[in-house]
Amino acid sequence: MNEPVAVDPDRCPRCAGRFTCGAAGPAPCDCFTLTLDPGLLAELRERYVGCLCLACLREITNARTDARTDVPTAGPA
Repeated sequence: MNEPVAVDPDRCPRCAGRFTCGAAGPAPCDCFTLTLDPGLLAELRERYVGCLCLACLREITNARTDARTDVPTAGPA
């Protein structure tokens, strides 16, 4: 009799935390709720192998958004 094989949760390559990637699952993965620009996706693919957990993805996207809004704009001359 074949018994189900337990699937080990994934480990986030950034924080080493355990999570379950749902990209190949029947429902959309939680990460699909985030919008990552192509430049950030390219950076993440160069830096990490595999999926990052949702917490890390949120932290990275929030930090990137904050960095963009912290850039001072030129005032009137």
